[in-house]
This record gives sequence, C-alpha cells and structure tokens, in this order.
Amino acid sequence: MDTSFVSQPASVSQSNIVRILEELPLLEGLDSETIMRLARGAAEVSLPSGSIVFRQGDTPAALKIIVAGQVKLSIQTARGDERVIELIGPGKAIGAVAVLLGERHALTAETIADSVLVPLCRSVLLEELERNPHFSCRMLREVCRRLQQRTRDFESCMVLNGAQRVTGFLLSQIPDGNNGKSVAVTLPAKKGIIASRLNLTHEHFSRILHEIQAAGLIEVRGREIHMIDVRRLRAFPG
Repeated sequence: MDTSFVSQPASVSQSNIVRILEELPLLEGLDSETIMRLARGAAEVSLPSGSIVFRQGDTPAALKIIVAGQVKLSIQTARGDERVIELIGPGKAIGAVAVLLGERHALTAETIADSVLVPLCRSVLLEELERNPHFSCRMLREVCRRLQQRTRDFESCMVLNGAQRVTGFLLSQIPDGNNGKSVAVTLPAKKGIIASRLNLTHEHFSRILHEIQAAGLIEVRGREIHMIDVRRLRAFPG
C-alpha cells in the first residue's frame, strides 16, 4: 500500500499548501477555488535522500508533486537489478498513470536528494478532473508528454550506441537559451544512476566519458562536466 507520507508530514498551514500549489507549473493558471479544493487534506512532506515514496506494486493513494529535490523512478529486472527509467525534479508529478487508472504502481519512486513533496489525495484529484475540463486537459498533456519522452528514451536505447546516448544526455543538460561554444553543467545525479538511466553499466558510462574527455571535448570534475566545444560534441562520435 502506498503509505509513504502517513508518518512524515511537516507542520505547514493550509495557506502555505495553497501557495505552494499556486506556484507549481503543473497547476499554473488554475483559479483559486480549484487550488483550494486540491489542497484539501494535502500536506507538505520532507523526505531525506534515499526515502521510498512508493514501491512497484503499491496501490496509489495520492498524486505526488515534487516541490524540491529529486526522485528516481525505477523497475526491478527479472535478474533483480535496478533499471532507472526517469529522473524527476521540482514542479513535476509522479504516479499519475497509476492514480488515474486506479492500478498499482508499475515503478518504484525513491528520493535521490533531500526532497519536499506534496501529495494530492486521489479521490479529491479525480473529483476535480471531472469538474474542471481545463485541469483535465492540463493533466492529459502532462501524462502524454511524459509518455512521449519515455518512448524517445526507449528508441534511443534501441537505435543509438552508448557514446551517442551519453553525448545526447550531456547536451540535454544545457540550459535553454545558452548558445555558447562552451558550457559547464552539473550532473543531476550520481554517475551510476545516470548510467542506469541510459541503459549502460557504470563502468561503460565512465569509459565513454573518458573517451570524450580524451577527444578534448569535455573536462570531467566529479559531477561537474565542462563542455569545451558544444558544436564538436554534437558530432561525436560521428
């Protein structure tokens, strides 16, 4: 059963919950009455890194919205290995498909940084979706966008080699609007987690980073990656 939040609520007033929800991109533009209804029974929850939000097979009780921190979504393979499917940051929701369908979670969600989440009660959420077409369309777009991204990730694993997956991931970390020749970014998670996200072993991922660095395209300093020549990196290993 999805009960991760029952024992760890933070002491936050309802007005603060409303303010938090109003600032979330997913709920942007919704009227105050809708926000107030969604806030019923919601609480801000602080979880340390390494906390399980829900497990694969749990029954969904609420849609979890990430206010701060980061969560990884993963599955366990038949061999017992963990395969990271997605890394989710602030402003995004997790567990939407299970909540909307009323089916058990297909993935496990675990914080990989100290995080703050707000759970929206499933019954309140479904009631609001039936009442508010604008909110329903917003949720539908969000679910479709995420499913489309997972399809692209699956396609990448099928048709791209390891080096292409790594360079593509690095380039995806460049902030929007940054068109410079060089740029420094910080990896959003430990290298082992990112490797799993790209369907690579940790060793293979590290080896590819070393090869790209040896080609003079990046400098690796722990989790900080300095892309020396973005244009040439886009062509690697072509």
